[in-house]
Amino acid sequence: MGSPTITTISDLVLRSHDDYEAVFEHVAAHLQAEGGTIKKADRAKGELEASWKYGINPFGLRVTAHFDSPEEGVVELSLTGSFVDAIDTWGSAKKKAKAIAEVLPSPINVAAWPIREQASNPASTPPAPAGSTVHHRGKRKVLMTLLVFFGGGIGLHKFYAGNWGWGLIYLAACSTGIPVLLSLIEFIKVLCLSQEEFDKRYNYQAVRAFQWVW
Repeated sequence: MGSPTITTISDLVLRSHDDYEAVFEHVAAHLQAEGGTIKKADRAKGELEASWKYGINPFGLRVTAHFDSPEEGVVELSLTGSFVDAIDTWGSAKKKAKAIAEVLPSPINVAAWPIREQASNPASTPPAPAGSTVHHRGKRKVLMTLLVFFGGGIGLHKFYAGNWGWGLIYLAACSTGIPVLLSLIEFIKVLCLSQEEFDKRYNYQAVRAFQWVW
């Protein structure tokens, strides 16, 4: 079977009149051929996401393909770029999405690039790591963000996360101003975390008293 015919509508939007499944597999093959690791492949929702290393983060850069059918027999594809724990200040993620969009019309051997998901995610929340007995701990990103911002200087967010050891240290050192500076950095980090990454850090691992969750 040949590659589907994909035409460019704009920098980040493409369209095809071929079978949806064929287009989905074609896009997944290109994402992997460009060095990406498939993080999500949800055919029902029409979402395909791949990650690339960015800086010290092995999966920091993401490109997500969104599939839609504006009319019968048409598959419309839009790409977005993002970071897991940072803001796309310089437009690097968007540039990566544009680069992927440029190669998608090209033919590719789909059989050579079968979809291999790094982490399967059929539900709305990510599964616990293999071998883990930790269930979802119920920690909420919005509440964590508020606690870091308003009570970070006395370690409220540490107590909430389960790092009560660090919470006591923050509380003891609050007069030095150091916890305030640290909590400002933590506020930015938590704010930039995707829900998936937040859950991995705070909900799907056993957080110990003196463990530094970063």
